[in-house]
Amino acid sequence: MQIQITRRPLPVSPPAPAPDARRSSPDWKPEPCGLTREQIRAIVIEQIG
Repeated sequence: MQIQITRRPLPVSPPAPAPDARRSSPDWKPEPCGLTREQIRAIVIEQIG
């Protein structure tokens, strides 16, 4: 006699959305460097390639 064990699949929650750096608060200001968002993005793009 064989006993078959069945397991219910675990509920899968949807993955958390990745943070979007382009959707920062309108009043966000980098501290203390004082660079604009465009300047920071240009620096990041230059560093990443």
